[in-house]
Amino acid sequence: LGMFSELKFPVPWGHVAAKAWGPSEGHPVLCLHGWLDNANTFDKLLPLLPRDCYYVAMDFSGHGLSSHRPAGSPYHFLDYVSDVRRVAAALQWRRFTLMGHSMG
Repeated sequence: LGMFSELKFPVPWGHVAAKAWGPSEGHPVLCLHGWLDNANTFDKLLPLLPRDCYYVAMDFSGHGLSSHRPAGSPYHFLDYVSDVRRVAAALQWRRFTLMGHSMG
């Protein structure tokens, strides 16, 4: 699980960036970072976890490599739920595991 691929999911204000590890046919796990953080927070943890899962660590909007929301748009906590729903829909995941810390 040391190697990862970079993903981008289109959203109306740009894209949501993510990193993926493991076999794409594995059990889906969406990894959510904390405040003032990004997907890279999972770089050292994921190689220690089961290898039969497909881990996708997303950058919430305005974090890491994801696009910022339009100028003047607030960043409400509940708007990040929309980011999660958009990424899950783009991956065509109906059932998956959430793994997060802090805000995630």
